[in-house]
Amino acid sequence: MKSYIERVIAEIPLFFSHFSQCLFRPRHFIQQQQAIAEQPDAVSKGVEFLILSFLIALFISQVLPEATNPVSLPADDAAFTQLTSRALFDLFLLFFAAAIAFGCLRMVGVASSFFSFFRLFAFFCGISMVLLVFANALTNIGMIDPVVAKSWIQLEQSAQALKPAMEQLMCHTDADGELIADPALGEQLQQQLTQAQTLYLQATERTLFLLGAGLQAVIQLILACWLFIAWFAYGKQQQLNSGKIVFSALLSLGLIYFASLLLSLMQTGSQMMAIYRSCPPT
Repeated sequence: MKSYIERVIAEIPLFFSHFSQCLFRPRHFIQQQQAIAEQPDAVSKGVEFLILSFLIALFISQVLPEATNPVSLPADDAAFTQLTSRALFDLFLLFFAAAIAFGCLRMVGVASSFFSFFRLFAFFCGISMVLLVFANALTNIGMIDPVVAKSWIQLEQSAQALKPAMEQLMCHTDADGELIADPALGEQLQQQLTQAQTLYLQATERTLFLLGAGLQAVIQLILACWLFIAWFAYGKQQQLNSGKIVFSALLSLGLIYFASLLLSLMQTGSQMMAIYRSCPPT
């Protein structure tokens, strides 16, 4: 493990070179990487770049945290283990997303190996990760407005207060799985939800909040266009026509979206099981 960390650190000087080339000259970068003879460590190079991108994004998220969903560094071993597990899980998700995308490219005639594709995929994912952290940090602009900041703090407190009541409500089900009506609890939840909705509308209608959200959306749109340019450049490098490139992109997005829905359902089921396990015995 130590030797691998040393290898990753040794890649830092190359990281910034690859980062700038890939960001500002994606077509040239793809041609350059495709011209490199395939090597046994091709995948590891991409993974190392991805890990460095994650670490840099994590550092940026501490200096410029997202106002609406800040990321906290682990304070103990359990939190560190959870963060590491989540990072490894995200890495596997990226690997499967790359496999889906490459499968779609294979369907339209791409003949290159998956490993060379994954290396490029890792480079572009790493840069996207860093740019998204910057985009998320733009939400801090809205927090200059005290109305927005205080409303958001109240929303966070309301969410914490709602959680036990919602879990209690989910525990009260009949034999058919239908929720058992509890007028007192239902009225309490309705009042809290109405109050939270009022706070949310009060915050999101303010000018500075809209400015921050708008800038965030612009960065995300630019990033999406940049990724499409990279996808198009890779397709052209593989001698695909424009129709096949667009079809493979749309098919990849559709399949990845479908896979993300399945993942969301699995995670929801796991969370619901945890809630039901905590329910008092009936």
